[in-house]
Amino acid sequence: MQLSNTSLARKCLTAVIAMALPIAASAAPVIVESPYIRTAIGDNGTLGYGGNTSPGLQHDPSGTGNWGVEDYLTPGSPWEYFGVTTDQTGTVGNNNEDWGSSPIFTTSGPVDVSATSAFDYHVIWAGQYGVGGSAFFEITHSYFFNQNNERINIETTITALQTLTGGRFLRAIDPDPDVNTHGDYDTINSRGGAGIAPEDFVNSVGSHTGLTLGLFTRSDMTHNTGISASWTTDPEFYLAGTNDGNGDYVIGLSYDFGSLNTGESVTMSYAYVMGGTLDTVDIPDPSQIPEPATLGLLGIGLFSIAAGMRRRRKQ
Repeated sequence: MQLSNTSLARKCLTAVIAMALPIAASAAPVIVESPYIRTAIGDNGTLGYGGNTSPGLQHDPSGTGNWGVEDYLTPGSPWEYFGVTTDQTGTVGNNNEDWGSSPIFTTSGPVDVSATSAFDYHVIWAGQYGVGGSAFFEITHSYFFNQNNERINIETTITALQTLTGGRFLRAIDPDPDVNTHGDYDTINSRGGAGIAPEDFVNSVGSHTGLTLGLFTRSDMTHNTGISASWTTDPEFYLAGTNDGNGDYVIGLSYDFGSLNTGESVTMSYAYVMGGTLDTVDIPDPSQIPEPATLGLLGIGLFSIAAGMRRRRKQ
C-alpha cells in the first residue's frame, strides 16, 4: 500500500523520536468491564483495545452487562483522540485509529491500580513527547470507573519538560452507536442540554437506538466544546464552540491551559458520559469527580518508576 505524504511524514517522525528518546516498553491494553460499560485502555493511552479489535467502547444502559453487537468506537475507522498543541510542538496526539504509530510515546502503562484506589476500577497511562533528543512534555491519563456509573471519569495531567506557550488540550471521539444493527453512521449531535451549558457538555445520540455518548466537564479553566464534520484535531475549532450539526461527525472538548514553565503541571478533569437516552445521561455531581491531588501523587509515583526503568536500561 502506498503511503500518503502525511502518513510517511508521521512514520518518519516516529522513527526519529524512537531513536532519540529512551522509552519504556508499553504494556498490553487493559480491559475494564462493569455492568454498564465495557472498554479498554489501549497501549497508546486512548480508549479501546486498538483499531477494530473489541472492545472499543460498549454500553448497556440496563446495567446487566448485555453488550450485544453495538459499539460506540469500533465500527468503520475507530477514532478516539487526545492531543496537545503548543507553540513549541504544534499539534501532536494519539488516536485509536493510528494505535500502531503514535507520536506521544508510552512511558508507563496502561496499569491497573484498582486495588489501591477508592474507585472500583482505576487505570493509569503515561506518555512523553519529544523530537531530536529534546523532550517537551509528559502526559498522564487516569481513568476512573465505578460499578454503578454510566460514565468514565478522566483526569489528564500535562507536565512541561521545557517552557511551553500557547497550550491547548483536546479530547474527541467519533461515536457510532447504530452501525452494527442499523448500518447508520450518522448521529444527532448537540452542545449543552438539560440545563447544562454548551461549553461544558457535547453529545451524540443514535437516531435508531437512542444510545447517547457525551463529553462533560466542570472546569474553571477556559474550555469549550464543538462538533466537527471534518474530524479536525485543531483545538481552536472546539474552543470557538463550532457546531457542524448532525451526521457522521466528531464531538470534542478542548481546554486552553496557556503557558507552563519547566516542571509545571496542569490537570484537567472531565468525563465520557453515557445514557440510554439524552435525558438519562449520567452527569456526575461535584462530589463524584476525582480530586486532582490524588492523581498528582499517583502520577509522580508512576513517573518515578518509569524514570528508574529508563535509568537502569541506560546503565
